[in-house]
Amino acid sequence: MNKGTESRSRRALRRLALLTVALIVLLIFSYGWTVVGIDLDVPQEPLRQQNVGSALRELLSPNVFTQDYEITGATTPFQMGCPDGFVAPEPAISADQPYIIVTPACGNSREMVTVQGFNFYPNSISRVNWIATDGERRTREVDDSGEDNFYTRADGSFEVQIQIPQIRGTAGETHTVEAQGRFPIGLPRFSDTTAIVVEKMTETILLALIATTVSILPSAILSFFAAHNLMRSIQLPLGNLLMMVVLLPFGWLIGTALLEPIGRVLYNVGTGNLASVGGVILIGVGSVVTTQRVRRAAPPTTTSTRLRGIFASALVAVAAVAGFGLLGGLLLLVSGALQTGILVYIGNFFHSIGELIGLLLTPVAGIVGAFALSSIGSDLTRGLLKHISLPLSHALGAALGIVAGAFVMWAAAEIGVVAAWLGLFPAVVAAGLGGAMLPQVYRGLVPQPERPLRWDRILVTALSWAGAILGFIVTFQVLQVRTALVEGVPPPAIPAFQLLGLVVSEYDLRALLIGAVLGGVTAGFAGTRRSFPIGTVLYNTTRTILNSLRSIEPLIMGLVFVIWVGIGAFAGVLALALHSVASLGKLYSEQIESIDTGPIEALQSTGANRLQTIMYAVVPQIIPSYIAFTMYRWDINVRMSTIIGFVGGGGIGFLLQQQINLLRYRDAGVAVLAIAIVVSILDFASAYIRERAL
Repeated sequence: MNKGTESRSRRALRRLALLTVALIVLLIFSYGWTVVGIDLDVPQEPLRQQNVGSALRELLSPNVFTQDYEITGATTPFQMGCPDGFVAPEPAISADQPYIIVTPACGNSREMVTVQGFNFYPNSISRVNWIATDGERRTREVDDSGEDNFYTRADGSFEVQIQIPQIRGTAGETHTVEAQGRFPIGLPRFSDTTAIVVEKMTETILLALIATTVSILPSAILSFFAAHNLMRSIQLPLGNLLMMVVLLPFGWLIGTALLEPIGRVLYNVGTGNLASVGGVILIGVGSVVTTQRVRRAAPPTTTSTRLRGIFASALVAVAAVAGFGLLGGLLLLVSGALQTGILVYIGNFFHSIGELIGLLLTPVAGIVGAFALSSIGSDLTRGLLKHISLPLSHALGAALGIVAGAFVMWAAAEIGVVAAWLGLFPAVVAAGLGGAMLPQVYRGLVPQPERPLRWDRILVTALSWAGAILGFIVTFQVLQVRTALVEGVPPPAIPAFQLLGLVVSEYDLRALLIGAVLGGVTAGFAGTRRSFPIGTVLYNTTRTILNSLRSIEPLIMGLVFVIWVGIGAFAGVLALALHSVASLGKLYSEQIESIDTGPIEALQSTGANRLQTIMYAVVPQIIPSYIAFTMYRWDINVRMSTIIGFVGGGGIGFLLQQQINLLRYRDAGVAVLAIAIVVSILDFASAYIRERAL
């Protein structure tokens, strides 16, 4: 076979493949067309066309303005049934007063009659009402147009046709036909609907602004963990990492037992008087100054350096919790003084933030204590773990791995008992531990080759997947996750024993044992000297959290928060803020990943640490993009808030839903017009700021 024949064969195969793909796409699209149920006959039904035309007409005629009118009217009798010998009364014709003539002057239900009017206001809006013996006014459509309003001629006359209404038991009765005309007086003014829409639109803008502002800080923090170029190079000795994990629960207990009372005292001092606050601040400043002098006076030995580091870490933890509590107390104190005039808004804001700090004081103290103790423990053991023997390294790694793995799986189990489908979380965590176990066992038995081999990498990857699958399946069976998924209920909390006042259930105990086995085997074979890619783990974890939050629509979040905090703008703020954290975190991280690496390499070459590199090489490059993305997110949140309002999340969306449900399409048109104007303004402003910032 020559090259020409082979080339033609390849082209024929390529065309056949493209044709096959096109046919598959056409089949999928055709099936989707059927599943969606697209029926073009339905929108062509006359009634549907009339209804949608009427709705669109009213939406495009928003009730923005109103005006005072002078009403003129005229009536004439009408005989129902046309009895024998009926003689139509003579119309009361006037030279200067409005009057009407109905032809014929009698008739039956559903018959058409002609109404003529004279001496009305010229070019004014008028309507015809039918008044039965019960006194109820029934406005009639004119000329089968579907409209009940019409305009008089330039001379104040009109001629329209209406249908006699069908009212049972009215034969032989005398009804009244009434024509009303109205003439505008004075200047137009904004309607009450417009005032309400402006109020709700302002609420919507502020709702979106608060949600966007609240989400900036957590999004910015998470974006650094979700940036692969910053996290991939971060590694930590496995022994230090295990020590940090082991010390986390003890640090939490110390934080809640010791640091929280300190923060609570400062929180209560802040609610007292300014003199006590000033005294506390002076004591804090004096403590910091004394600490700095002690650090300068201490001899430059290794032991003294470690002691200074421990003292500094402990002091930072105490100062952080104390400052947090004092801030809450000061905000409450200041809020009490700002209760006059326009300052009351600031006072209410400070009071809410102060109360929030009071609620968060215990978990913040626990978190600060946990990370402070972990940091201190890691610093103390870093040098020790480097110099221990290899057998002791594996033995110590196994011991620390047992405790750390048990703690991690216990924490995952506590999350798994919240809801049925969250029961998959311990199995996923076990899969992660299992994915690290088999490669470490293999590497402990088979030394790593000096030169990277392809088959070795493939085998390690296969063992990682096999361990992950094995860990997931075993945990899925042992923790009886299938029963929870099928029945829709979390696993039962059957007590097994108590530990330090904590009740450990059988479910927790099984999770502890799984974590101990997986962690002990993995760390035992790896040893404490092995480097662990903690940056990659943090990157994958952060990305998973952000993607999970982004996958949940704000509408669903709004439903949940409405149940929690009630109907109103507060629920909308929480829903939009949570979704904004995920969206901005992703946008921010992608911007970090696209920065120029030149400044980073230049700073690192001068010996700058990681924090200095981020502050002076990364942050200056991302600030303009962060501002642009934040403005863009505010624009998005304004549009999203209209949908959030449909589930009770406050803002103009809630008002729009009420108006549509009540078929008040002209009032709904005002809300739609306001949304269009505000979104357009914000879109242009956002585009301008992004252009200037970038």
